[in-house]
Amino acid sequence: MNIKLNKNLDDYKNKQELFDKFYKSVECNNEMNFDIHSINNIINEAVEKAINDIVIKTINTKAILTSSRNVGEVAKNCEKFFQDSNFGKFEYMQKSGRSNFKVIHELGDNGNKFLRKFFEKIFKTCLKNYSYHMISNQNSLCVIFR
Repeated sequence: MNIKLNKNLDDYKNKQELFDKFYKSVECNNEMNFDIHSINNIINEAVEKAINDIVIKTINTKAILTSSRNVGEVAKNCEKFFQDSNFGKFEYMQKSGRSNFKVIHELGDNGNKFLRKFFEKIFKTCLKNYSYHMISNQNSLCVIFR
């Protein structure tokens, strides 16, 4: 019986030490002083990185998107891609020396960020000899190029 009493006493001490450590306040040596701008920057950088990764994966897995240097074929491939992915409606127009790609979607700012990166990559890989400009609103992006 004496042995049990000592064992119980040891268990009691161990539990007390454990809970004493648990109840002690947490010490934080590195204070993080986030202000609104730094949090926004962190979020924006994460979104930009994610969108960039998606664009790279999309273009790398859809080799047909970068297989042509002809504007008409690139437009046809982009139209098929946007239709198959259910991203939005794609239009290709030619008017007096300039061409337009237009995508109407419902994904807001992140959709436009994706489209900007997507078309930047298309123009860097397929349509290198063209200069382009992009304009957008909440639900659409238009690429004007010649």
